[in-house]
Amino acid sequence: MNNSIISRRSLCGALFVLALSGAEPALAVATGDSSDIAFHGTLKIHPCHINNDQDLSIHFDNVGIHKVDGERYKQTLGYQLVCDDIDPTWRLTMIVKGNAASFDSSALSTNITGLAVQILQNGQPFEINKALDITYQNPPTLEAVPVKDPNVSELGEGAFSVTATLLAEYL
Repeated sequence: MNNSIISRRSLCGALFVLALSGAEPALAVATGDSSDIAFHGTLKIHPCHINNDQDLSIHFDNVGIHKVDGERYKQTLGYQLVCDDIDPTWRLTMIVKGNAASFDSSALSTNITGLAVQILQNGQPFEINKALDITYQNPPTLEAVPVKDPNVSELGEGAFSVTATLLAEYL
């Protein structure tokens, strides 16, 4: 508070001195040139198409409830990947979006308790809902295989199904 009083007094004193000396206070005005800047661009989506935008299906047919071992019934998920406006400097990712099984983060929960469908990429577990960096020239081989929760003693009988989304995109 004292600083502001001192500052006001100093300013008043300076103006008073200027007034007594007959000099007029000088005002500085900034001069110069100004120019507008315009920015332009185009937002583009660089889509990738999986399987020509058609659904992919795997039919496991009859699966023995005592034969689910994570190897039997394994099937390749045949798909084609086509991306528009390819730029090799962009990061390309693939992700499987769905409901991961509580007992295996690389498996999709089915409607049968203790049964899931594991997704493999190049023979390795492909974690559900986690993006994987891929190359356009060499996309991963994807496989699906039924797996059983080790904490479930016996699977129940019945038709099973699961749905997920396979997505490839540039980031």
